Amino acid sequence: MPLPNDIRLQITSQCNYHCSHCFSSSNENDANTDLSDSEILRLLNQILHENLTAISITGGEPLVKSELVFKILKRLHGYPITKTLNTNGWFLSLPTAIRLEESGMNIVQISLDSSTEEKHDSFRKMRGSYRRALEAIENSAKAGLETHVRVTITSFNYDEMPTILELVFKKGATRLVVKPLIHSGRGSHECKPLKPEQHKRAISALLNSIHSNSNLTYNHVQFLTPCFPFLINQEYVHYKDPCECGDGLAFIASNGDVQPCGYAHLTLGNILETSLESIWSDSPHLRRWRETRLNGKCLVCEFKGICQGGCRAAAYEATGDMISPDPACWQEES
Repeated sequence: MPLPNDIRLQITSQCNYHCSHCFSSSNENDANTDLSDSEILRLLNQILHENLTAISITGGEPLVKSELVFKILKRLHGYPITKTLNTNGWFLSLPTAIRLEESGMNIVQISLDSSTEEKHDSFRKMRGSYRRALEAIENSAKAGLETHVRVTITSFNYDEMPTILELVFKKGATRLVVKPLIHSGRGSHECKPLKPEQHKRAISALLNSIHSNSNLTYNHVQFLTPCFPFLINQEYVHYKDPCECGDGLAFIASNGDVQPCGYAHLTLGNILETSLESIWSDSPHLRRWRETRLNGKCLVCEFKGICQGGCRAAAYEATGDMISPDPACWQEES
């Protein structure tokens, strides 16, 4: 089995926020099990294989360990891979953004949960987080970085998608990255479940915004699995990113555990104890997923060849089974 070409590297579980939907349940004191800087730099030797195309540096909040971020970028110098930083924006000053660009970072992805300060700060449990996020978008854009904004559709913001879209492009973003809530980590008990009809309304509103604005194209909004935009407009079949969980994508947690993705809390092995190659080839969980991708209503769905069951992490976190239908799907059984 080929090694994953997209690695999500969690360099710390520590975060200065306490967001209601956090997949890793991070907080400001949660760093006791983090690998040392030297251990993380050593494990890069396993990650940097010839087929690697992308690496995302994530947390927690990775910029609480900003010098480690720059050590990683120095180690990655010369490798033709896309390097992304996922951040809440709090520590992304203009000098830091400029240094990231000069060090080889390609994309900065900043999280935003609402178009209003009160709602965003409440959800993030940090006063000032909204203002810092908007400043971070502007700083990233000024530094010449490709600037993406990530929004998670939840039951409290599903009706804000068009206003969030307008806001982030006004601030200089180049793309809005959209994903519905997955009930994983703290999001499994602190967030009210997103109903399928709320999810559908949010995606429909975004599609209408794109089609009504001559300055926007399909590429300005990235609908991550399991958004299902093609269930509303089949033109989006051609802009569908299939779920790469446990296939082309791997998540390496801050303690070295390897997971199919960050949202699927299924430990396949630890990269300090077993090689990534062995973990990826020998895991019985991944072998079953690769052999059987569809179950339930997905078996008879007309979109099964495109969708392939939706988000595997969402299915696993909801049912304990990676081949269950994605619970975010609003498609009725035929």
